[in-house]
Amino acid sequence: MKLRIAVLIIIAVYFLGFVSHAWHLQKTVYGDGIFYYSWLRSIVVDTDLHFANEYARQGVSQPPAADGRPGNKYSIGPALFWAPAYVGVHRMFRSDGWGLPYQLATGFTSLGAAIAGLILLTKLLRGSPAVTSLALLLTAGATNLLFYGSLDTVNSHALSFFCSVVFLALLAMPKKNWFAVGAALALLASVRLQDMVYVLALIPVWKKIRPAPLAAGFMVFFIPQLTAWYSLYNSLANPYIAGGESFDLLHPHILGTLFSPQSGLFLWTPVTAIGIYGLLTGAKTYRILLLIFAMQLYFIASWSTWWQGASVSGRMFVSTLPLIAVGLADVTKRVYTHALLRSVLPIIVAAFTVINVMGIFYYLFTN
Repeated sequence: MKLRIAVLIIIAVYFLGFVSHAWHLQKTVYGDGIFYYSWLRSIVVDTDLHFANEYARQGVSQPPAADGRPGNKYSIGPALFWAPAYVGVHRMFRSDGWGLPYQLATGFTSLGAAIAGLILLTKLLRGSPAVTSLALLLTAGATNLLFYGSLDTVNSHALSFFCSVVFLALLAMPKKNWFAVGAALALLASVRLQDMVYVLALIPVWKKIRPAPLAAGFMVFFIPQLTAWYSLYNSLANPYIAGGESFDLLHPHILGTLFSPQSGLFLWTPVTAIGIYGLLTGAKTYRILLLIFAMQLYFIASWSTWWQGASVSGRMFVSTLPLIAVGLADVTKRVYTHALLRSVLPIIVAAFTVINVMGIFYYLFTN
């Protein structure tokens, strides 16, 4: 299959999935997305950081901030990405910030980020156009990116996927812009703080790093998150930890995180296990990618809510999908050398996609 055709199929499926889901619900903001969205709505519409009216409208709550007003432990990064489209809609409608045009604007932004991340990912995958196409279709259709990049877009996950691809792409450039690398790492952390683990990707190039522009890029783009924390909590400490959630680093739930019937990554989306196999058995340069995944797994499995709440597969692993995609491309490349196996590869891709779609429908009808 030509790469361009694969990309067009992905765009069509993701777009139709988003529009159908939003039309059915008549909204895109729900669940954890309410808290990410509340940063944006409160700053743009109310010009404050008092979330009482946002939470009252949605019937949710958060532990109080330092001065007693409702807090918001969720990161501000997604709101930064959504802001341009949201502000544009607000200038047109001058409404209360909750109408469907506002919500569609934010949802389409994340949808666009997921698609842009997938297109940019093709630059990181090794192999022929056919191999890259198949690996891309597996990543887009057989992992939980299909859900979080197309249906549940007003959340952090599609954006964390995009940011991780951008960060890896910047590091893969022959001539590196270290300010941009630092900025990309800051945006990763501002969307989901756990993704600071991507700093490990700097290890293979540590002799080439220019510390000053790297640190400057990071600080400039991480300041909004630090400001948000301090404005609410008079502290730069992570409000998750300050609020009582914690890591049990001596007793990680590795098997549960990977194989739990509730949201086990490998059980719900088995293609991810194949991607990890590809990293384990592939080139030596993959070891750093495997290390990043292993550290993500360890931290997630050690977290006090390691099962990740209401989740299609392991939603906290979406930012590791670019790593898994590299492994998938490696396995696909090896399989592609056998004529008989090559002929059934499209069927295998379709089968893994069907498994994933079935899991998504099961989640939608049981949650």
